[in-house]
Amino acid sequence: LEAAACPAPDAARGTPGRDALDARLLELLNTDGRMSIRDLAAGADAGTTTVRRRLGVLLASRVSMRCDLARPLSGWPLSAVYFASVPARYLRESTRVLAGMREVRSCSITAGPHNVVIDVWLRAMSDVHGFEAHVARQVPHLAIDDRSVVLRTVKHMGRLLDRDGRCVGVVPLRQPQGTHGVAGDEN
Repeated sequence: LEAAACPAPDAARGTPGRDALDARLLELLNTDGRMSIRDLAAGADAGTTTVRRRLGVLLASRVSMRCDLARPLSGWPLSAVYFASVPARYLRESTRVLAGMREVRSCSITAGPHNVVIDVWLRAMSDVHGFEAHVARQVPHLAIDDRSVVLRTVKHMGRLLDRDGRCVGVVPLRQPQGTHGVAGDEN
């Protein structure tokens, strides 16, 4: 379960903030996204009708469900992160093209000299440079300035992973008290 950014209450925009019940429901679902409404209600110390309604609101507005698979078992065992730069006038077009590439797992616009960070899954080490060549052809205004090959991921989205990328434990993602940003600490 991944929570989208939730702004603080703003009467001018009518955007409701996240409260303690919402935060608890997100924490419970992050631990086990298959929990029943009854189990969620028990874990949150709330009624089933309230939990069903609140979960409906969260899913309709600010929360997206996410299912990851064990990368080493997916046929795409290698992960790489590319740090790139592109002139601001080409950012939207460049990230749209990158988002359509099957290898790309995420593409983020950031501040600084590397204003685009691209996380990809690849089939083999030889694909690291092949992917760069493909990007150069498809996104001519983008320059890859640096890259990092990820040899092993030990924790992802609050899940502790074994060598095969399977979940062997959970470190619940918690939102610091008094904030309304993305659910998560330093996981």
